[in-house]
Amino acid sequence: MKVTRRIKYNIIRLFRLKSSPHQVALGFTVGFMPNWIPTFALGPVLSVALAKLVRANTVSAIVGGVIGTPIWPLLFLLNYKVGSLLLDQKTKVDELGKVDYIDAIQHTFEGIDGSPSVGISFLTGAAINILLSSILIYFIVYFLFKMYRVRILNKIR
Repeated sequence: MKVTRRIKYNIIRLFRLKSSPHQVALGFTVGFMPNWIPTFALGPVLSVALAKLVRANTVSAIVGGVIGTPIWPLLFLLNYKVGSLLLDQKTKVDELGKVDYIDAIQHTFEGIDGSPSVGISFLTGAAINILLSSILIYFIVYFLFKMYRVRILNKIR
């Protein structure tokens, strides 16, 4: 299946949900959250688990997780940038080509251990980015779903 067709299919699936705008927006938001951290390919499972935990729509959580999956290098780069900015540290990762999934996993574990600054920078950036993006994503999806649901479905068909 082509990428554009898959995106269109997921958007149609999202806007056809019978749940309330709050449940859909909350599901989409918690579904996107695991994309900010290395999840060892457990992102979809975490998305569904988080959606069930907060009683949100699980389909919208899966869609949110799928949409964030291809852009993980950009999300990880933002984690490094925001963390180094807040902690006033210079980071080794300063361009998109240097972002590696395995390095991010290693930096996450190092940050949990509390030793090197790159891991702390990554985790600090991830926490701030998760918080800010969750608020932004929730309100955007809620507004789109509440106000433009019928119009978007008619245009996509």
